[in-house]
Amino acid sequence: MKRFTSSVSQDLFLIMVSFGILIGLILPFFTQFVLQLPSSQVLNLTFFIMCVTAGIIVGIFNFSIFRLVVYRFLREMRSKINEFREKLNKYYWDRTLQCLPEECHLDMASADVIGSLVEDFNHFIDTIYHLIKTEHISSEFMENLKKSLKINDVAEIIIQFFRDYFGGDAAAILTYERGQFNITKTWNLELAADKINTDYWFRVLREGRVILLKDVAEDFLAINIGLGKLKPKHIAYIPLVYQTHDVGIVILLSRTPFRKDFQSLESQNIISEATPFLYNALLMKRLELLAAIDELTGVLNRRFGMRRLKEELERSKRYGLPLSVGMIDIDDFKKINDTYGHQCGDLILKTLAELISQNIRVSDFVIRYGGEEFLVVVPGASSLDAMKIMERLRQAVSTLAVHYGGYELHFTFSGGIATFPSDIIRDLGTLVQKADQAFYQAKKSGKNRVIIGG
Repeated sequence: MKRFTSSVSQDLFLIMVSFGILIGLILPFFTQFVLQLPSSQVLNLTFFIMCVTAGIIVGIFNFSIFRLVVYRFLREMRSKINEFREKLNKYYWDRTLQCLPEECHLDMASADVIGSLVEDFNHFIDTIYHLIKTEHISSEFMENLKKSLKINDVAEIIIQFFRDYFGGDAAAILTYERGQFNITKTWNLELAADKINTDYWFRVLREGRVILLKDVAEDFLAINIGLGKLKPKHIAYIPLVYQTHDVGIVILLSRTPFRKDFQSLESQNIISEATPFLYNALLMKRLELLAAIDELTGVLNRRFGMRRLKEELERSKRYGLPLSVGMIDIDDFKKINDTYGHQCGDLILKTLAELISQNIRVSDFVIRYGGEEFLVVVPGASSLDAMKIMERLRQAVSTLAVHYGGYELHFTFSGGIATFPSDIIRDLGTLVQKADQAFYQAKKSGKNRVIIGG
């Protein structure tokens, strides 16, 4: 529709008044036709002025009614939007958000498009509110999971969150390790492991979806209430699979229906967020058993790290996925050692390793390749994706200050990236070699930079 002014209300006013004028101009002719009055009585200036004036008055009156009825609704909607916006602004500061219906909803019943608009507005506000609360819950969950890589700590955090989020009176986590399931953590749950076998749980895992059972006599499961045992009314088996890795199963028992839909996108996101952390915790457990952690830096040592890199390369070949590695070498590290001593050099190495570990994805890992060299492994990443990660690390290091013996030290690193597959890179040796060559090129180009090789 063509606009006359920059304001909808002004357009409406002009249309209503113009329509009134038009009716006022037509009315004398209509009156003469219908009432068959003489032209001298109706087709004169006085009657025309009266009709046009009446039309203008009616137009103004109609516009006033519109402002009184519709504007009140629009002003209330604007007020609710502003109030909700203020709540959102406050949320970013104190991370609390309360939006009661009487505070955020419009209260207006109308059996027309305005009533539908009210319902849509209230639903929209509820959706945003729910998404924000879910994001807040998810963020807290992720932050708690990041606090530890110990398998028992991670399992306890997952159990606590799942029982609070989904509901439940008892829970357990079974982890899948070396072809068998182990009871890693339980809460108020009696699990007679001797009455089941690996095939039972493996079938659950292979389902690839949450299995819900109701009023089923699973005689090896019971809720421990301290004074005795209760049979659960509802059971949920939640399989945990990370990429192609079988991680384990979460078991939830409840005497009442679970409060969340396990198949909803929100629930699936929660489950998928927890799985990589449990997977990494299992890896760390295996690493500790194999003494695979570099004692100084806390990252993978070369022996186990290269074995893990080889596994990732084979997986990339099998599923046609890219795999990138970034070679990192501290610039002028020998000068740091010679000037401030080896203890200072050790501190620099530890600091760099911690910074890298804190700024990579859950699925990525770091290898101390040798001396002051580190290898960052980024499964599923293209060379450009790896470049973004390496550049982020380089910039973080360049602004970092290390305090040692009263000195404030700054250091940088040079890096090289290589990505599988390419026309040149087809095996592990070539992959690392091309990353190494790119890193040397970065050194020759002036240091404190990252270059893509291969």
